[in-house]
Formats: sequence, structure tokens, C-alpha cells
Amino acid sequence: MGPSSDLSEEERRLFSARIELGLAERPLGLDPAAHRQSIAALIERVGVASFYELLGVAPGASMAEVHDAYERLGRLVHPRHAATLGLDGRQGVLEHLFERATAAYLTLVQPERRKAYDHQLGDRLWSAETWGTVRGDEERQVARRYFVKAGVLAAQEEYHLAIELLRQAVHADPLPEYYTLLGQLEAKNPHWLRLAEASLERAVELGGRDPALTATLTHVREQMAGTAAAEGGASAAAATPKASRGKRLFGPRR
Repeated sequence: MGPSSDLSEEERRLFSARIELGLAERPLGLDPAAHRQSIAALIERVGVASFYELLGVAPGASMAEVHDAYERLGRLVHPRHAATLGLDGRQGVLEHLFERATAAYLTLVQPERRKAYDHQLGDRLWSAETWGTVRGDEERQVARRYFVKAGVLAAQEEYHLAIELLRQAVHADPLPEYYTLLGQLEAKNPHWLRLAEASLERAVELGGRDPALTATLTHVREQMAGTAAAEGGASAAAATPKASRGKRLFGPRR
């Protein structure tokens, strides 16, 4: 949505090259599963989101905030990630997201175009759908940053810190992709299987569509059942020697 959301071929080429150069110098470093979840969430809302919502900034955001938001989003959705995300031959999805992000940036970073866009939004500019509250918008942005950072930490096998960030993320903005990644990481610790089950069940309740979600939840439940069976067997084995010792101690002497 915008006064003119179509990019020229030159704009598309220049911005794509700029973001790609930045990725070459400083790779995204995001776990592929978490990356796919982020892209899926964006695809669901890109058609209805305003430019402010797409970039994750407030209507009163400064030019610097718009620039930083575009850098984050552009790096996330750049078409060069197609192979990593399993989108070979379907990179048009990423191209569409990248073009929308760039159109949003070019609209909001230029005062006259931004003014015209705000006028086009009308009452929706400050409505609950677009804005909500300043605090709510800030919390969602923080939660998204925590989610992205948690994916990076998980790729580096820093699971405990990643889990802490995700717990804060779901508290601020309970999205299914946040709960999915939280459950997947909690499941790596056999002592946290119940927590993992609860997180994954919450992701399902919230409408999570990650194909791995159901499989992970099933695997966690199988692990819990196996652990319960093993503990039951260990308890029975521990009780047997005591009974045997009783018979030896108190049985008839020979």
C-alpha cells in the first residue's frame, strides 16, 4: 500500500546490490528454521500491513529509525537467501518481500512521499490496527529482535541464553513462531521436556504452521513416555534387591 509501490528496475538493482554487499561482509547468521518462520510470518501479513507495520516502526519514527528498520528487514528477506531457505525456483517470494520493504523505505524516508502516504492512510494511520499503543509497538519490535537474536545464538549452540530471550519474546508478543523455536530449544534438555511440550502446544493453539511443529511435539511426547517407562523400570529394579536381601536376612538358616 502506498502512493506508488512500484520500484524502477534501477532502484531494485541498486538496493538489492547494497543489501547483498552488506550480507557478504556481515552474514545474517540466523538458524534456517528460525529464518523460515520469520519469512512465513511476513508472507502472511505483507498484503495487509501498512509500510509502518511492515518495517516495524511507529508513524512518528525518525529517518534513522526507518533506515535501521529497513536494513534489518532487507537483510532478512533478500533473495540471496533462497537456496538456504529451500526456495530454489521460488525466489519470487523473497523478491516480492524485498520489493515491498524497499518501497516502504523509499516512501517513509522521503518527507513529501511520506506525507502523501500518511494522507492516504487517513484515520488508519493512528488507528488500533496500525498503531495500537506506543508501548505495544515497542514491545513487538523488542520481541522480534529477541527472536532473531535467539536464532543466531541457537545456531552457535548457545541454547540457554537463546531460551531466555525467547521466553521474554513470548511474554511481550506471543506469536506461534516464537513458541515453536522456544519449544524446539527446550526439547534439547531432557529435564525440560514438559516445558517444551507446553511451548509447542501453545504454538499449535496460536495457529503455528511450521511443518516441523507437529513432528517436534510428537517426538517430545515420545521422549517423555520413554523417560517415564525407564524411570518405572529403574524403580522396580531398585526394589528387587531389597526384597532379595530381606529373604536372605530373615529366611531360614541352613
